[in-house]
Amino acid sequence: MTKRLITGIVYVGILVGFFFLREIDTRFFGILVYAFSLIGTMEITQALCHSGVDENGNPKEAVFGMSLSQKISVYVYAVFFTPSYYLVENFAPGQGFRALLNLSFMLGVVLLCLLVVDHRNAKLSGVGGAMVSAVYPTAILATMLLTNDLSEGSLLALLLIFVISPVADTFAFLVGSLLKGRKLCPSISPKKTVSGAVGGVVFGTLSCLLIYWLFTLAAGDLSFNFGGGWAGTPWLIFTAIGLITSLLTEFGDLVESVIKRSCGIKDMGKILPGHGGVLDRIDGTLFASMFVYIMFALFIN
Repeated sequence: MTKRLITGIVYVGILVGFFFLREIDTRFFGILVYAFSLIGTMEITQALCHSGVDENGNPKEAVFGMSLSQKISVYVYAVFFTPSYYLVENFAPGQGFRALLNLSFMLGVVLLCLLVVDHRNAKLSGVGGAMVSAVYPTAILATMLLTNDLSEGSLLALLLIFVISPVADTFAFLVGSLLKGRKLCPSISPKKTVSGAVGGVVFGTLSCLLIYWLFTLAAGDLSFNFGGGWAGTPWLIFTAIGLITSLLTEFGDLVESVIKRSCGIKDMGKILPGHGGVLDRIDGTLFASMFVYIMFALFIN
């Protein structure tokens, strides 16, 4: 428990540090996203290629048997993903996403070509594993890069991503441990309860409204992409953001639980003592970032 607490404090300290560095230059935050991408890619690739024993002690094959060439392709994709975004942004501001789209397209083509070039080792199932490893987490992390470069409200959006998810996750655990009751998805994650899920959503939504209120006090009101209307409309929007982001956080946690159960592993990695791997920490955050970015891109100028 002590190890888990110390690791959690260090992790939060690193996040806070990058938020401060972001005030000097927003590109510093890209370093954090880059680290998530590289470490997360290694974790998911190793997990999908993990072979061990099932619950009965019988030998179990890897979910996806990726060849060396397929693994290298995924690693190269992760290595160039974030730098390519900032390289294009440097020469054509606002167009960095095009580099990510082209790089993703190239990965798909390369993986198909490997079925011929490396036909003795590269299998079709490996293509599926490589695509999963590329999307989760690297491609999804593109939304964090885009959120970081929003013209208005980028700081608030990032705060919501990195506050709502931990709050929802923490209170889901605390409320579930206290009230217990009916299991949420016993076949996927036996310890999660309906009461915990409700508690996570309630406190996650409240944290969203609190962050928005504090932000408006410090920086003033945001401008929204809709005219007139009721003065309380922004509060409704942020209530919806908090509610759905909390739900997506818990859903993202279940997605990773399915992956780990299918691969026969307990944690994605060991880089965070007491917590597991990086993906064990950002599983819900990944899904939350997608929704927060979309909401800000649509409704915040």
